Amino acid sequence: MAQAEAPQPPTSTQLLQPEANRWRLMEPLGSGITGRSPLYDPYSPNVLKGDYPIFGDKYFGAITAVLDAVADFKRNLDYFTTDRIRNVPYHEHNLLGQFTATAAFEISHGDTVFQPQDWRVRLTPIIRWRCGDQNAIDQGCGEDIRMLEAFGDVKLFEVGNNFDATTARLGLQIFNADFFGLIYNDVQPGARVFSELGRNQFKANIAYFDRLNKEKLSALNEWKRREDAVVVANVEWDDFLVPGFNVLPAFVANFDDKLAKHLEAYYVGATATGRLGRVNVNGAGYYVFGGTADNTPTKQREQISAWMGLAQVLYPISYFTPRLALLYASPDEDPRDRKAHGFDSAFDNVNFGGGQFSYLFGEKIQLGATTVFRGNSVFPSLRGANATSQFVNPGLLAVNAGADAALTAKLVASVDVNYAQFNNTSSVQLLVKRPHVAQYIGTEVNGGITYKPFLNEQVILFVGGGVLVPGQGIHDMFGGDAPVYKLLVRTVLTF
Repeated sequence: MAQAEAPQPPTSTQLLQPEANRWRLMEPLGSGITGRSPLYDPYSPNVLKGDYPIFGDKYFGAITAVLDAVADFKRNLDYFTTDRIRNVPYHEHNLLGQFTATAAFEISHGDTVFQPQDWRVRLTPIIRWRCGDQNAIDQGCGEDIRMLEAFGDVKLFEVGNNFDATTARLGLQIFNADFFGLIYNDVQPGARVFSELGRNQFKANIAYFDRLNKEKLSALNEWKRREDAVVVANVEWDDFLVPGFNVLPAFVANFDDKLAKHLEAYYVGATATGRLGRVNVNGAGYYVFGGTADNTPTKQREQISAWMGLAQVLYPISYFTPRLALLYASPDEDPRDRKAHGFDSAFDNVNFGGGQFSYLFGEKIQLGATTVFRGNSVFPSLRGANATSQFVNPGLLAVNAGADAALTAKLVASVDVNYAQFNNTSSVQLLVKRPHVAQYIGTEVNGGITYKPFLNEQVILFVGGGVLVPGQGIHDMFGGDAPVYKLLVRTVLTF
């Protein structure tokens, strides 16, 4: 009887047979089957989320739609009944309603499972309807249709076996120069080259932005140049010295030619975030130098020399996280000495002291036609959103004590107490034409809840508010010190 031949091992060519549609390899296991994958499903793969190619095997499309609805009711600080300022309208209360809808359309090319995209084009139109607070002093309603993002990416080259890529981006784009949005955090047209190195441990950016004006009612970009340029160079170093601790040194230059004497402001500093053992820490320090525009009280150019610092610690205890933060911005001590020591940003957009639930740091605080605090800002620079940075200002000392608590898997509560004071009020005294203005701004208590009913980012509900008890400094500036408050309800839906 003849002996059967032993089976031969498959050749390397037989082992590496191409898969006709490798993007659907998981479908036999129950993922991606047509009957279980409707287009609105946030979990199962579908072509609208870029899980499958729209044609070929390297051309992908993706759509992201967001609806953001906000209702905000507040009591304004009173400067009218005391006869302090009577040439501008004043409303004791404001009810603001705002609906914002965005739809991001993206097409890209590349084998993104294994390496970064070869190129990408992204367009994000935005529609905003807003009725209520126009300048924190008067009512206004209207809708605005703009373009939030419009940019293209192209991969320039890769380094090493880990596909560390260098990419160029051109167009209208979102960019934050540091971890917390303290110096520049905006959506503006520009050019940017960014790299990943060392298995993504290092991330570098070089960027230039030619800023557009903000429409007063919607706060969206107008197609009108501000004659304001921002240059950024930064490097993020993850796992700096210890795992989980990241630093981001940065250089930011701001050139504003809107006024007769143009602004030249140069920022050098760094931000840090991460954990040291069990403690989570955040920190920032920046120094700015250069020359002001002629928007100073003397209407002359002044030499800039100012600084700011931020420190925050968080200590997680099971589902409860207490936190403590301190922020300091240097003041100008003499508005007439031709030296500008009050710290100001190019365009900050910060979440501090309760963020959207805070009256002091979340709302625009207006004194007649002068903006004391811009919304989502921590610097009392005495200028509006479209105005040139102003380095003759009172500076700020803010102390925040707060806590976050995960009540359930779906519900998170937060509470914050803020103490704030001006560091020097000589510039404010000149503004309000009073011989003395106290430093104490006031104390605020705010809080809110964040509810995610489906345990994801598709539906998020925010409800909260805050009460500010003004101090003597507000009384001296506004003429009254009655408590003010805000209530906020917000819903964010994402596809």
